[in-house]
Amino acid sequence: MYINRALLFIAGLLFIFYPTVDSWILDGDTTWYRPFLLWLLVIVATYWNQRSRLPDEL
Repeated sequence: MYINRALLFIAGLLFIFYPTVDSWILDGDTTWYRPFLLWLLVIVATYWNQRSRLPDEL
């Protein structure tokens, strides 16, 4: 199974910086849509990673 290097790098960074990201998202004095920004980033990154794959590469 092929593991994309960029996704592996992002997963490693998330593992390292999770406490900081967690406190940034769950901070009490923030806007209501801050957690949704993280999910939007995940969706855009997934689309960007998969856009160049051919349909027969699944």
